[in-house]
Amino acid sequence: MTTFLLVCAGRLITALGSSISGFALGLWIYQQTGSVTQFATGLLLGFAPGMLAAPAAGVLVDRHRRRTVLLCADTAALLAAVAMALSQSTGHLAVWQVYAVTVLESCCAAFQWPALAAAVTVMVRPEQRGRAGAMTQTALAVAQLLGPMLAATLLGVGGLRAVLIIDVISFALGLLTVVLARFPEPGDREANSGPPAQRPGWRAELAEGRRLLTGQPGLRHLLRVVTVFNAAEATATALLLPLVLSSTPPSEQNAAVALVSTCGGLGLAVSSVAMSLCRPPRRPMPWITSATVLSGGAVLLAGLHPRPVLLAGAAFMFFLGLPVVTSCAQVLWQSAVAAEAQGRVFALRRMFTQGGTMLGFLLAGPLASRVCEPLVGAGGPLASTVGRLLGTARDRGSALLLCCTGLTLALIALLGRRHTIAVLSPPADEGTTPVPAAATRSTPTSPPTAAP
Repeated sequence: MTTFLLVCAGRLITALGSSISGFALGLWIYQQTGSVTQFATGLLLGFAPGMLAAPAAGVLVDRHRRRTVLLCADTAALLAAVAMALSQSTGHLAVWQVYAVTVLESCCAAFQWPALAAAVTVMVRPEQRGRAGAMTQTALAVAQLLGPMLAATLLGVGGLRAVLIIDVISFALGLLTVVLARFPEPGDREANSGPPAQRPGWRAELAEGRRLLTGQPGLRHLLRVVTVFNAAEATATALLLPLVLSSTPPSEQNAAVALVSTCGGLGLAVSSVAMSLCRPPRRPMPWITSATVLSGGAVLLAGLHPRPVLLAGAAFMFFLGLPVVTSCAQVLWQSAVAAEAQGRVFALRRMFTQGGTMLGFLLAGPLASRVCEPLVGAGGPLASTVGRLLGTARDRGSALLLCCTGLTLALIALLGRRHTIAVLSPPADEGTTPVPAAATRSTPTSPPTAAP
C-alpha cells in the first residue's frame, strides 16, 4: 500500500496542476477569441483524442511494463507542458498551440489511467482495492474542487505564466513519484513481451479485451450503468447553470452559482473520503445500485424544483453517489479480469465511459431547446400537464430533460440489479501475483467493471 500511496500522491499533484491549467487556458482562449465555439473545441479536444487512442493504448499497456508506460506518458506530457510554458514566456503562445498540447495530453491520459488502474491490482492486496479506488477518486475530487479557485488566484497574482509554471512543476513531481516507485508487474510476461511472432495480433487482443469487458451479463450491465452515469453527470453539468440563472434574480446569481458548485464539490469530497477511510463493502453491486438510484433521484429533484437551495442539495446528493459507484465498480473489474488483460479492458472501458460524457455535453443543449422545450413550453402538448409540475416559468426544456435523465439513470440501475459477476479466485500471495493470462484467454466469462 505504501507504493500505491506514493503513486497516488503523484497523480493528485498532476491532476491538480492539470485542473488549474485547464481552467486558466480555457479562460485564456475565450478572452483571446471571444468565441464560444473555439472554447468548446478546446473542451472537446480534451476528450476525443484520448478516446480514439484508447484501443491502441490498452494493447500497449498489456504488452509492456505498466511502470514503463507511465514513465513514457508522463514524460511526454511534461515535455508538452514545458513547450507551452516556453512559448508563453516568449510571447508566441497561440490558440492552435494550446489545442496541440491538449490533444497530446489527452492521448497521454489514454495510456496513464489504464496503466495506473491495472498496476493497482498488483500494487495492493485484494481487500484494499476498494480503498485504493476511493483514494484515487478523492485525489480527482480534490483537484476538481481546488483547481478553479487556485487558477483564479494564480491568474491574479502572476498571470498565465505562473499557471503554466505550476503545471510544469506538477507534471515533474508526478513523474518523480513514478521514478521512485517500484511495484510488481503481472507474472507470465513472456506471453505478452516475447517476439512479435509469439503474440496474437492487435485485432485478436482487442477482440479479447472487448469480450472480457462485456462477456458477462453482470459486467455488461455495470458498463451500461457507469456510462449512463457519466452521461447524466455531463448533462446535469451543462444544464445546471442555465437553471440556476433562470430561477435567480440577477443580483443573487453569483452567490447561487457558487452555492450549487460548492455543494456538488462537497458531496464528491465527503463521499470520496468516506470510501477511503471505511471498509470496502463485501457486496459491491447493491451499493452501486443504491448509489445510482440516489444520484438519479437527485437529478429528478433538480428538474422538478429548480431553485438554488434545492439545486444545491441535489448537486450534493448526486456527487455523493459518484465515488461509491466508481470505487465499487473498479473493485469488481479488478477482481473479474486477470492482471495481464486489464490494460485493454480498462482502456476500452474508459473509451465507453468518456463517450457517455461527450454525448451528455453534446446533446444536452439541443435536446433541451429543440425537443423538450417545445413539448412543455407555452402551447406545447405537455404544457398543461408536465409543464405545471416543473415549477419554473423559464427553461422548462432543461428541467424536463433533467427529469428524464434522472429517471433513466435510476431505471438503468434497477433493471439489472439481479445480475451477478463472476470473480477470479484470489491468488495465493494476497494479490501480488495475478491469475495466469492463459486462464482468462480461454474463458469469455472473466470480465471487468466500469469506472468513470
